Amino acid sequence: MLKSKLMKASLVVAGLALSAAASAQVYGGASIGRSQLSADCSGTISCSNDATSYKLFGGYQFHPNFAVEASYSNLGKTKADLYDTASSTSARMQVKSSSFELAAVANQQFTSELSGFAKLGIASVKAEGDMWAVNPTASVMTSTSTSSTQPVWGLGLNYKLTKELALRAEFETRKVKFGDEKETVRNLNVGMQYHF
Repeated sequence: MLKSKLMKASLVVAGLALSAAASAQVYGGASIGRSQLSADCSGTISCSNDATSYKLFGGYQFHPNFAVEASYSNLGKTKADLYDTASSTSARMQVKSSSFELAAVANQQFTSELSGFAKLGIASVKAEGDMWAVNPTASVMTSTSTSSTQPVWGLGLNYKLTKELALRAEFETRKVKFGDEKETVRNLNVGMQYHF
């Protein structure tokens, strides 16, 4: 009796495992868009908080509604120009940011072509900055780099063009630490996703 129940339970578990394996899919893709850093531009001569961003990603969909995804995002460069009248010093600062991320993804099918997803994960964010300062007597250039671990979350849509290929649009946000400052960087990207 016990042996029969164990056999039935084993068959159910094996069936579930085979069903999950059958529905599992590996996917990958790339996207491009715009990022925006929430830095304060007051006191600058000129300031650009918007930049071109791009992303490479790959994932494993182990269930129709759930996946695990890894990605690399180049979040672009932000620039600011400053001038101090007291010392007649001009300065330019440039910061470029990038992020490696691992996230859990929850999918929801709306129609046979359209689906949405939400993601939550962890990001290793790197910010690299250069500053040039020039006054009548000297010029100085300094560089610094800061890495930090930050939470990342996002929302997106997939529109299936074929069985394997889909259009993908997504919004993401995470913090970027630079020196002692911590700012929010958001990006909106559009690209293609391919299921192998």
